[in-house]
Amino acid sequence: MNALKILKKLNINPDEPVLLITAEEALENILEAVEEYCSELKIEEMKRKDLLALLKSYGEAVINYHPEKYHQERAALIENFENLKKYGLTDKDYNFIDFC
Repeated sequence: MNALKILKKLNINPDEPVLLITAEEALENILEAVEEYCSELKIEEMKRKDLLALLKSYGEAVINYHPEKYHQERAALIENFENLKKYGLTDKDYNFIDFC
């Protein structure tokens, strides 16, 4: 998966800041966490509004979680979990992504 291609496909400005990082940087970080924790998630199939919600959650998670072991990215995935089921996640994935 390529963050820049996904953002451009959905007409999301890759240089748009998500907190203090660009949308491209944020999505690259999320993609790394997805590869580690829930590789079946089809981010490249997400609709614009769903990806924007995920990026917004990531920005909020950066404030609340330390960066170790993809905590920020996982927090964004957990917050949007029900919506992400449309793109390949299952209930089984929740426990793997969760911090337990």
